[in-house]
Amino acid sequence: MKGNKEETGARNQEPEEKRQPSILTSDSCLLTSGVNPFLVVRDLWKAYPDATNGRTEVLRGICLSVAAGELVAVMGASGTGKSTLLHVLGGLEAADSGSVRVGDFEVSRAAHAEVAHFRNETVGFVFQSHRLLLDLSAIENVALPLLIARRKWPEALGRAEELLRCVGLGACATRKASQLSGGEQQRIAVARALVTRPRLVLADEPTGNLDEQTADEVGALLASLAREQSGAAVVIATHNERLARLCDRVLRLHDGRLQAKES
Repeated sequence: MKGNKEETGARNQEPEEKRQPSILTSDSCLLTSGVNPFLVVRDLWKAYPDATNGRTEVLRGICLSVAAGELVAVMGASGTGKSTLLHVLGGLEAADSGSVRVGDFEVSRAAHAEVAHFRNETVGFVFQSHRLLLDLSAIENVALPLLIARRKWPEALGRAEELLRCVGLGACATRKASQLSGGEQQRIAVARALVTRPRLVLADEPTGNLDEQTADEVGALLASLAREQSGAAVVIATHNERLARLCDRVLRLHDGRLQAKES
C-alpha cells in the first residue's frame, strides 16, 4: 500500500492486512438491478497527502454499478469525497487502485490520450459552478463540445438550438452568458453537458449555487433530460434532498464508503 502506514486519523489508510479487496455482491457493492450495468466500479481506493506527512483515505474500496437510464444520487457531508468519486469516474483524476469500466472502456487502465477522448465522446459533466465561457453566447457555449469533437457548425448549431429549447432558453440563444442569471447559466450548463448525447452524466452539486425554486427547476430538468435525451447512466453528487428524490437510488458516502441511504 502506498504512503505512510502511521495512524494519522480515523480516515487514514488502514494497515495492509486490514485492506482487503471488496467482494462484488448486491449487499456490499450497491449493484443496480439492471442485468447489464453500464458503469461498473470495483474496489476503488483514493488517498491524498495530509498535513502530518501521512495519507488520508477519501475513497475506501468503493464498489458500484449503474445501468443505462438509471439516476443515482450520492449524498454526504462536505469533504467526504463526493467530488473525488465523480472525478475518478469521469477520468479527471486517477484512483490509487481499483477499476472503473464505462461500457467496454476501462477508464482506470487507459492511457491519458485515450481517457481524454473517452471524456469528450462519452461523458457529460455538470458542475456546481456553471463554468461557461462568459464572452460567448448561450448557443456557442452549448455547441462547444460538438465543435471540439470536430462536428460541423450547422450540425452543432442545430443540436445546441434543440437543447436550449429543451431547457427553456431558446429565446436567449444569442445572448452572452455574462448577461444571464445564475439559474439561466446553470440551465445552459445542463444543455452543454447533454449536447453530445453522453452515455454517462456526472453532476457535482448541480443545484448548489441556486435558490430553492431555481434549484428545483434545474434539478428536474437535469433528471428528465438525462433520461429523455440520451438514456444515460447518471450519478449526481448533491446535498439537495428534493433532487435526490428524483433519482432511482440514493446512496450516502461516509468514511470513504458508499451505503444505501436510509429513508
